[in-house]
Amino acid sequence: MNLGRATLILIVAFTGLNIFLGYQLFWPDFGRLRQVAITSDQLQATERMLKDNNYVLEASFERAKQTSFFLTVSPDRDIKNDFLDYYIKAGVRINKTDNTTYYQSEEKTVLVHANGLIQVFYKSGAFLIEDTLNLEIRVLKNLVEEFLNNKGLLPEEYVFDYLEINDNNEMTIHYYQAMNGMPIYSGQFKVIIENDHITAINIYWLQPVETIPYREMEVISATEALNNLVTELGASTDERTIKEIDLGYFSGEYDAEKWEIPPVWRIVLDGDQKYYINAFTGNLENNAVIPDQ
Repeated sequence: MNLGRATLILIVAFTGLNIFLGYQLFWPDFGRLRQVAITSDQLQATERMLKDNNYVLEASFERAKQTSFFLTVSPDRDIKNDFLDYYIKAGVRINKTDNTTYYQSEEKTVLVHANGLIQVFYKSGAFLIEDTLNLEIRVLKNLVEEFLNNKGLLPEEYVFDYLEINDNNEMTIHYYQAMNGMPIYSGQFKVIIENDHITAINIYWLQPVETIPYREMEVISATEALNNLVTELGASTDERTIKEIDLGYFSGEYDAEKWEIPPVWRIVLDGDQKYYINAFTGNLENNAVIPDQ
């Protein structure tokens, strides 16, 4: 037997064994996590179903299998304290009702609601710059964030979501909350701009209390979420475009010290219509995010 060839075979076998053992030791979930949850046939079937119901898929999404777990949250008390440190000064008049505390000064009014929502109203508005309506979104966003940062009002892990302009040319910049990069869509921060002035700020931020990893489960695929949404909405008379599909967390408002929120697929239609499909059950969740007052 050729000694050199035998030695080479042993080296290759030994190297392969080391790679296999290293894979098992350091990446035990790698193969499982990269298993495909959405085959090409399934994707094509979903695209046909969408087309038949007058929906156009423009969003991209993860096709591998994914897992998630419930998240326990509570209203963020630190945010309230930070706001009050800045806004509540000596001489501010305070009024209280069962569910709301009003802080009033010559320049602004702050409403702190029992459910965690904070609303700030500037009586004369905080001037930004001339002609804000014609600014690029990037420039406007930077101006707003600079203003908020200088006032110490930007919460941690905020993510720009979108700019909304209504028929009265009132602009609202929407942000959502994130936790270690994972969106928490229930947590939102809104800045309202009228006539080149910031006129109001709304914030509803959640504090993650704990994750529940022992309840980790595989989530439904993005295509299953799309199928369920179309089943709920039905065929559209006008063509609708699916712009985004992302995995995050969402729940409605609860008047409680803490509660659990499930993972969801957020599906954005036509750039502004947002729907939340429970990533465990596949059900359409309530769409109310910030509680109205």
